[in-house]
Amino acid sequence: MRFHSTARLLQFILTATCMADYAYSIPSTPPSTPGSLHKRYEYGVSKERFIKRSTEHVVTTGIHVGKGPDGSLPQRLEIRELEKDKLMWTLYILGLDMLQWTPQTDKFSWYQIMGIHGRPFQPYDGAVAGPGGETHGYCSHVSSLLPTWHRPYLVFYEQVLHGLVQEIAAMFPEGEVRDNYTTAAEKFRIPYWDWAAPPPPGEDVFPESVGALPYVDADGPAGVQRIANPLFSYQFQPLDTKQLPNLPFTLYPQTMRYPDAVVGDATSQNHQVTTNMDKNSGVFRSRLYNLFTNYRDYSTFSNEAWIPESNMGEFDSLESIHDQVHGFTGGGGHMSYIDYSAFDPLFMLHHTMVDRCFAIWQVINPDSYVEPMPAQFASYTVPVGSIVDMHTPLQPFYNSSGGFWDSSSIRSTETFGYVYPETASNGTGIDKALVINAINRLYGPDTTDSELPIRADAQIRDTAHTYEYQEWIANILVRKHALSGPFFIHLFLGPIDPDPKNWSTSKSLIGSHCIFDRIDADERGLGCNCTGDLVTGTIPLTGALREVVRRGLEGAVEGEGNDGLNGGGLEGLKSLEREDVEPFLKRNLRFKLSFLNYTGVEAERVDSLRIKVVTARVVRGGEGRLPVWGGFVEVGGVGEG
Repeated sequence: MRFHSTARLLQFILTATCMADYAYSIPSTPPSTPGSLHKRYEYGVSKERFIKRSTEHVVTTGIHVGKGPDGSLPQRLEIRELEKDKLMWTLYILGLDMLQWTPQTDKFSWYQIMGIHGRPFQPYDGAVAGPGGETHGYCSHVSSLLPTWHRPYLVFYEQVLHGLVQEIAAMFPEGEVRDNYTTAAEKFRIPYWDWAAPPPPGEDVFPESVGALPYVDADGPAGVQRIANPLFSYQFQPLDTKQLPNLPFTLYPQTMRYPDAVVGDATSQNHQVTTNMDKNSGVFRSRLYNLFTNYRDYSTFSNEAWIPESNMGEFDSLESIHDQVHGFTGGGGHMSYIDYSAFDPLFMLHHTMVDRCFAIWQVINPDSYVEPMPAQFASYTVPVGSIVDMHTPLQPFYNSSGGFWDSSSIRSTETFGYVYPETASNGTGIDKALVINAINRLYGPDTTDSELPIRADAQIRDTAHTYEYQEWIANILVRKHALSGPFFIHLFLGPIDPDPKNWSTSKSLIGSHCIFDRIDADERGLGCNCTGDLVTGTIPLTGALREVVRRGLEGAVEGEGNDGLNGGGLEGLKSLEREDVEPFLKRNLRFKLSFLNYTGVEAERVDSLRIKVVTARVVRGGEGRLPVWGGFVEVGGVGEG
């Protein structure tokens, strides 16, 4: 396929560059990468693009072109929905490809943009480190700024990617084909991965487009080419072990998920991601639904820091659920560690979902937002112990006034030219009732369970499918740096396999929670309030208990097998009422600890860990109505298995 003229193409690039105030340096032939089987897309144009670069700071503006459904702002779509649009999907894949093959020395390369989050701990665009910040990335964790800081970060990435997508669209032959691609490019926004909603029938929670194959056939301006799948991994160009100095990441020339060995030619085991996400899909839905429906205060909703004044029904957070996704998708690879996670292409899909959850929560809780609180952990620009509030600069993201965006100025996604399907305006504003209906439809109990086959002689006094029911949750409190790195807390009902390698697929596993941490999280030089680094999370129990009730109703034979929850071996449970559940949990509920590679950890090593079971009465929601939660009661602790 020929271009009409290289000069015409370069003229477009120069024009687009002047409009965007930034440019891209793209090699025609990528450097050789050890272990790489596939390369980048070749456009067949000039090998060098000599574009004058702006010396000014890059302004994070968002994207203000394109139209969404019914003339609304363009929507960020779930990745499977974006994939249905052939034109936008092609542009997305080619845009990622172009961004990832941009030299690492370029300010607008994948390497440098993703390096804003953590390593290599270098200043970006002139935003210098604060006191003690030289060993941290810009991102704030265990902080109410976590959702707000990531919003302009995602916008900046989207802005750069959108510029590339427009550039690629203009490379198609003039006429209807180019016009169609240009229109698609204008309304393109980055997708999110919904790890909580039930996947389409016959599919897994983890999308095939991300984890199935290391290559993809891209039908671009120069025809169909087989290239490296830019969602499968990012290939360092080259791997700089001075900037990325921690084992095992000094060995991996590309990002890894569940690496099968600690060697340079290790391969990702994406099937492990699929297994863990499918096994815990109900837990993710329940946690997110509980968060949307029972958390009204932004401080508890936003981050996992333990707030002693909060009640026992507020141990979860958006950050805590976010941590669990990192644990299940990394498995000892890049997504597992704060400092390295952003290099994995899955990071941006995950964090766009986190931003969506933030945006949805904002619709139903418009009056609660960032309150002043001390920083528990340092970031590149925020010293530990300093007070952060809605006016704390979200560096390194500049606004048009020459300063930095802050939490007070990024409250609305519309400021940056995007919405989500659930938060799109109907012309007169966002319909809160429709947002609530979406929450109930996507994440409510009816999405996770079919109706129980009630029998007249079963003596079931209550189930989660009646108007009112009893909710059961395990609250977790632990020091974030208890093991100087990330680890899992697993909850089981019934027998526990002695081999930790089998825990992720055990039928008695209720769910797991990940403590997301740095790879070198010892107290020396960590930059944290390490005597007060307590964080919280939850594992919902109601779904697992309901399954035991269901098995009794369906006539499961007591003592059948020895696999616990889904394989028999548990005493029958008559209902979800306290008089039935409390003794049942006392007999059967146990926990185990492991590192992310499923090496077991003795509980004595984590003496800060506390797991308490709490329960509350809940009146189910309905059309335009969220559930109503009663007060929580603590009913007991959980012992080690």
